[in-house]
Amino acid sequence: MAYILLFLAYIIGSIPFSYLFGKKFKNKDLRKHGSGNLGTTNAFRVLGSAIGIIVLILDISKSGLLVLLVYHNPVIFGIEMFHPIFYGFASVLGHVFPIWMKFKGGKGVASSFGMIVVYAPWIGIPLIPFFLFITLISKYISLASTSTAMVTSIIALILYFNSNVAIYDIEFLIIVIICSTIIFVKHKQNFIRIVQNNENKTYLFKKVMKKKYDPQT
Repeated sequence: MAYILLFLAYIIGSIPFSYLFGKKFKNKDLRKHGSGNLGTTNAFRVLGSAIGIIVLILDISKSGLLVLLVYHNPVIFGIEMFHPIFYGFASVLGHVFPIWMKFKGGKGVASSFGMIVVYAPWIGIPLIPFFLFITLISKYISLASTSTAMVTSIIALILYFNSNVAIYDIEFLIIVIICSTIIFVKHKQNFIRIVQNNENKTYLFKKVMKKKYDPQT
């Protein structure tokens, strides 16, 4: 049962909400528009704020709810489950490498956040203003995403060595570092575009986004 739920977590994570909503309501294949990525940021830019918000909530929820389920139900049908963070991580892997989309999905930011904010809310919740602050001063969602991932890893490392709270264990530390690494790797092209001054800029609290899309990304 523990392995079955782990597999189901991956399958749930593989559900490409941005693609499905794009096709259903805008008749757009998100892979052929904007950055071509199936993540939340591209959904906002191509499909609009309303759909973007829905996609964001769903991408956060598909990993977060799995962690919540196992965290509060460590034994299901008489079978002991794995560490709850593993199920969130399986969903993140599904989001980044979805079986339905030839293993080309999002960059794992929203799904990783969902996993962390449910498992360790006192870490996850303060990440929101930090993410918004970096976006506000830099205008780059990609920089905010990777900066937040880096800070999360640092916090997890500090808490592992300096906290007696049980949830900040080695499993949590390893999964956070792996997710952060995935996020950094997936943003490689964004870093290149920032250096070349071709990266999409996001202006918070404004309706207009500066659009400079690279059809090759």
